[in-house]
Amino acid sequence: MFKETLRQIVESTDGAIAGLLMGFDGIAVESYTRDEAAAGKDIGEIGMEFSVIVGSIKRAAETLEAGHAKEVAIQAENMTTLIRVVNDDYFLALTLRPDGNPGKGRFILRTHAPKLLADLA
Repeated sequence: MFKETLRQIVESTDGAIAGLLMGFDGIAVESYTRDEAAAGKDIGEIGMEFSVIVGSIKRAAETLEAGHAKEVAIQAENMTTLIRVVNDDYFLALTLRPDGNPGKGRFILRTHAPKLLADLA
């Protein structure tokens, strides 16, 4: 059920490499990687590393009374990772090549997050 939604997210986004549904505890629920995904990009490892960062961002936003953090984008030289918070326990991550379309990725994550949230219930 989750894999099909992740496949839709990745396949609908130009330049997307992989998608991931992960808990803030660093445990992956499900992932999907394109066949032609760049070698050496382990979406599970990316998610584990970023789960700590996103957890810190969530706490900082709440401490600053800015409300709940919803989205984080990390743009590096060799990839961009978009993270969308699904609820207090889970987030979606989408990794793109440098030439990918992060705007479309953000839109796709935002529109697919409610379906994944419903499936988690």
